Amino acid sequence: MAAIIPIEVKETESELRQALSKAKAHQRARVKMLQLIAGGTTAVGELAKKTKSGTASIRIWKLAYNTGGLEGLLGDKRGGDKRSGISVEDKQAIKEKLSEPKGAFRSYNEARTWAKEQLGIDKEYHAFNKYLKRNFGTSLKVGRKSHTKKDETATADYKKPSREA
Repeated sequence: MAAIIPIEVKETESELRQALSKAKAHQRARVKMLQLIAGGTTAVGELAKKTKSGTASIRIWKLAYNTGGLEGLLGDKRGGDKRSGISVEDKQAIKEKLSEPKGAFRSYNEARTWAKEQLGIDKEYHAFNKYLKRNFGTSLKVGRKSHTKKDETATADYKKPSREA
């Protein structure tokens, strides 16, 4: 059985109402938990049911409140600074390679392999794919579909110059 985490809510009811109105959507259940605890509800199962959260979340929120107060409870630890880890020189080399008309990549996997061999950049496929799309606006070029019963001789005649020299 998990240990009971006692909590003493330091904020007044009006401060909690104000915090609830300012809280983002994912933080509202946390403030609601504090309001319920201030109102006398202390059972983790009951708090979970009334906040529509899991019991594990309630325990984590209680610990966060005990260690950091309201700021610790509402602190947003999601996301963060996700830099690509690709230097400016490498980015320039990728840009030059993408702008070459003859040596264009036929797939993102080919681009990833080239970056690994030439620049030493070892990124997962999806991360490198998103990096190229986000920074350079790349997309795979796909040829038009061709009919299976197309007459190749008629196609060759069509491609001949129209004027005789």
